[in-house]
Amino acid sequence: MKTTIESLREDAARRLRRETLSAAAICIVLVMGGALTATENLPALNGTTSTSAFLLGAVMGLCAVAAVVTIKNIVDLRRALSDDRALRHLHAKENDELQAHMEREIARSFVQIMPALAVIAIFVGALVSLEAMAAAAATLVFLSVALLVVKLSYKIRLQGEIGDEAE
Repeated sequence: MKTTIESLREDAARRLRRETLSAAAICIVLVMGGALTATENLPALNGTTSTSAFLLGAVMGLCAVAAVVTIKNIVDLRRALSDDRALRHLHAKENDELQAHMEREIARSFVQIMPALAVIAIFVGALVSLEAMAAAAATLVFLSVALLVVKLSYKIRLQGEIGDEAE
């Protein structure tokens, strides 16, 4: 399948819209979390506001990391849309077979060791405090759900591409 510069541009524009929506959602979560913290209106978990504050801090940290990654993707996509050479470079970088193979192997290794990491994180968290254990468990649930969503989106996209080629 030969990719033209116009198809690359359309794909980049679609991805830019999706990344922009993600950035907006992340910013809303960060602003709402900041407002809850500033107004001291955190709902108490198990009757303690310190637990709620700790969990909110963990969620805010995850959102901050997601925001940084999303903003980096937006900058890369905007740069690619403004210059054909940068667009081709982005396409080549994203479709590099060696890089894709390495990412698959890293992801596979992480998935294989994730249960052991989960047990260790929850055990260590339980030794420290209930808040640390809850934060470790919540982070692992978040990562697991994110992994499932990414896997499902790739399967749906692959089925759509296979359906398009069959027509």
